[in-house]
Amino acid sequence: MTEMTSVPCDLTTVATNIEATVPEEVKCMEVWGGCGAVSQGFSRPGLDVWIWSRPQGDSAAAGGELHLLSSCASGRITRMLVADVCAHGSVFAELAGSLRDMMLRNLNQIRQTRFVESMSRSLHDFAPKGGFSTALIATYFAPRRTFSLCNTGHPPALHYRQSDRSWTLLKQAPADTVGRKSFAADVTSEAEYQQFEFHLETGDMVIGYSNTLAECRDADGNYLGVDGVLDRVRRLDATAPDELATRLVDSIRDERTENLQAEDATILVCQATDKRVPWKDNLMAPLRLLTGATDKTRLT
Repeated sequence: MTEMTSVPCDLTTVATNIEATVPEEVKCMEVWGGCGAVSQGFSRPGLDVWIWSRPQGDSAAAGGELHLLSSCASGRITRMLVADVCAHGSVFAELAGSLRDMMLRNLNQIRQTRFVESMSRSLHDFAPKGGFSTALIATYFAPRRTFSLCNTGHPPALHYRQSDRSWTLLKQAPADTVGRKSFAADVTSEAEYQQFEFHLETGDMVIGYSNTLAECRDADGNYLGVDGVLDRVRRLDATAPDELATRLVDSIRDERTENLQAEDATILVCQATDKRVPWKDNLMAPLRLLTGATDKTRLT
């Protein structure tokens, strides 16, 4: 397993096993990410994160995957976004930029409610222009070890419990959402809107992924679906989280050569750790708030 690099409050690259866009270090009060090819690992307070993403063709021309990762002023809040942006030309750049700007404005919000509400309004405004996006938004608050997840149209995320070494789908039953006001009413249907908040123990994991994986086919030509993706993740070595994304992609490609060859795909892997927020970063947080946030994204 790849050893995590420990740098106070920095998102430091720890894995680049395929042709990847090597990012600069992302410090507190920064947003990193974009719509390009990447396979990177990051060490955060209480959470290790891996992002694998591969675009096919020109994202700006036909829409595509967007991945964003941010840190608050002290490093206690890590926020992640994976979005499938369906838009063309300048609308793609505008919509991706809008999602990025929302990440910047909400860096220090522990709860992601305001972010989701802003996203809903923004997507409503972009709909007449032909812009639409599904999204997976996650926030980890290190002091309480809480993981908040909002899913608007992506396949159900996967949850691994270290205590019993089991993988399950993070999916609410239809009855759980009846009568509940959706923050994302303008983003997707009520049936597709899911939100969760739960505690992560050390070693627990969450995997989010794009629809493209579920739309791949098995050796017999049948669609994998979410159950098929879950089944393939269960076959992988959970003790090597840094390799889960690439091994999952390899296993799906091995079943049929055309799988994942012509569509964008993104996988987000998170694992809870015992790493604490350095005292220096808590001390420096007020100064960072005064200097403002920094944008380290590449959207073209």
